[in-house]
This record gives sequence, structure tokens and C-alpha cells, in this order.
Amino acid sequence: MKEFQAYPTQKAGNEILFRFRDEESANQFLSTFQLFKQTLVEIQVRDDREISAQQRKFIYALFRDISNWSGYLPEYVKQLFKMWFEQWKGLDEFSLRDIEKSVAAGLITFMLDFVAEHNVPLSFKPLDALEPEDVAHFEYACLMNKCCVICGKKPSDLHHLDGSRVGMGSDRKNVNHLGRKAVQLCREHHQMFHSNENKFMSKYHINGIKIDERIAKVHRLNIGENNDTATSSRNED
Repeated sequence: MKEFQAYPTQKAGNEILFRFRDEESANQFLSTFQLFKQTLVEIQVRDDREISAQQRKFIYALFRDISNWSGYLPEYVKQLFKMWFEQWKGLDEFSLRDIEKSVAAGLITFMLDFVAEHNVPLSFKPLDALEPEDVAHFEYACLMNKCCVICGKKPSDLHHLDGSRVGMGSDRKNVNHLGRKAVQLCREHHQMFHSNENKFMSKYHINGIKIDERIAKVHRLNIGENNDTATSSRNED
């Protein structure tokens, strides 16, 4: 597959006009398009923003904590995770000094999946360091790996959020949990959320994740045909 760079310049209805870097690039695109008798062009949007200082700081903190957990030197951990991520995404070798912001976000979520899966103890609370667009992925990873979204501790419980709880008188084994919003919390933070859920949701900048089939399978939740509306209850989560 041959790649070309162009920039959107004008929109009219469902039509968008693109400008190529120069006439030669436009001609090359047309000849390639005609040569292979294409009728469809795949467009990928590139994120030209560079990695933020917050992302870089967070990545190196993860390298340090994984190093402490594994016994490997931080530089070895850095090179190992860069190599794994590059191979997984099919990327050329990159430097953490000037990678795209979206690539940095991808590396962060890649490492957070590893941290959650292997219960790596962290010296900081991820929610304090993550950028808003990375928080949802971490919330999901915590539900999948049953570690507290606030502190990362295990054991922890799935906590149905207000408005998504299984009401009194309902047997949670018979209620369809798909689409109900939840977070994963250790016992300490579970009790904290019970005291004032809205306050702590706001404090930690989390929104909860809608339970899908993967989460339901991990937590052995029912996903049958009973779609009764969830009712709020302070007695059950």
C-alpha cells in the first residue's frame, strides 16, 4: 500500500477537497489510483501534536515502577516495552522525546494493560497522572483485571454506579448486566464511594464503564434476556 500526504481544505456536504504538498505528489497519487483501478481510498488522520510533558513523566514513572517490580534496570524496561509496542503496532523505531501525542497515549495504555494484568504495584495513583483521554482505557483495564481503579490494589469488587445498580428484591443472577455502568474498587475505596459517590467520581475524574460481554464474562455476570431497568439501591452494588 502506497501512502500520500494531503490536507483537507474545503467541505461541501459530504464532499471534502484535499490539497497535496505539491503538484508532483498529486500526479503520483492519480497515476497510482489509475494504475490499480481503485474506486476507494483509505484515509488515515495523523496526530501531529507531540508528546506532552505529562505523558512523558507518566511513561517514565511506569518504567521505574515496572523496574522495581521485575528487578530489571529501568533502561532495559524502557527498551523492552518500546520494542514490544513498536512490533505490536507495526511502527518504526521512535524516540520518546518527540513522538506523536496519540502514539504516546497508545504506549501508556499498552503499559497500563501490563500493569493491571500483572498487578504491578505503582508508586503513584494513575488517575492523578493520566490525561482525560487515557482515563477510560484505564477504567476498563481495571474492570478486566479486577484491580482498584483508584489505587490498583487487589482484591477488589465491581461496583455498580448509581442508576445502574441491581435494586432491592431483584436477583442479580437473573438481571442482565450489559450496559450498566461500573467501576472496580478495593474495600477501602468501596466504602468511600458509598459515603458520597458523586463527590468521589468528580474528585478522581472517572465516569464509569458500561459493562460489555468481556467484562461480564470476567466477573461472571448474567447477560441474559432480562432487561429490566436498573433501580438505585444503597443496599446492593
